[in-house]
Amino acid sequence: MEYLTTSKTRGLIWEIEDQISLHGERRRAEVTTLLLQPKQNERILDVGCGEGYQISYIVNHAGYTVGVDLSLSKLIEAKKRVKDVDFINASSEKLPFRTETFDKVLSLELLEHLRNPSKTIDEISFILKKQGILVISVPYKERIKMTQCIHCGKLTPIWGHLTSFDEEKLSMLMPKNYILLNREYVATMVASHPLFSCLSTRLWKMIDRVVRLLPSEKPCWFISKFSKIR
Repeated sequence: MEYLTTSKTRGLIWEIEDQISLHGERRRAEVTTLLLQPKQNERILDVGCGEGYQISYIVNHAGYTVGVDLSLSKLIEAKKRVKDVDFINASSEKLPFRTETFDKVLSLELLEHLRNPSKTIDEISFILKKQGILVISVPYKERIKMTQCIHCGKLTPIWGHLTSFDEEKLSMLMPKNYILLNREYVATMVASHPLFSCLSTRLWKMIDRVVRLLPSEKPCWFISKFSKIR
């Protein structure tokens, strides 16, 4: 099943001009949505929703959708672009919901920014129902680059990424009552080229998988789907 956004949001992230980056972000959103499999009777939460790009792919397929982000300016932008979603200004380390509120939760490109990502995972676990689904996306084996702050002289990570994740590091972060259901590796630089933008999601995934066999290519992200078993 292909999940499509509305005509108002399709193909946006939102202001990226580089077409390779834009195409890669679009494919990550598509693959994430396929893993999440939103349904009309479900409550879904996007933790660290930013300006609402990913949530625009699922809002028309879920019963109730909420986006949470610490940045008020990003939420203001999200409200302009995506309708029928409740956007809430809150920290991922203190989610303002009751226990077992949501059927599914996604968190994309958030954990690598956090000094203590386990706090966010614990909060998500608190508000996710038993047998619920959690989908997490993080950069894959990222080489974190540092730059020197011109004001204080301290080294600061570019993009604010504090942790480089691989399969083992993410698995160690997960509570014992979660099992891995699926994992996707997404967006080699070659497959992210706009040349392949017209392909369906499934066909594009096949090409991306083949390109990964090249020694010089690795995915930009890996997306993991977990189930809370108890």
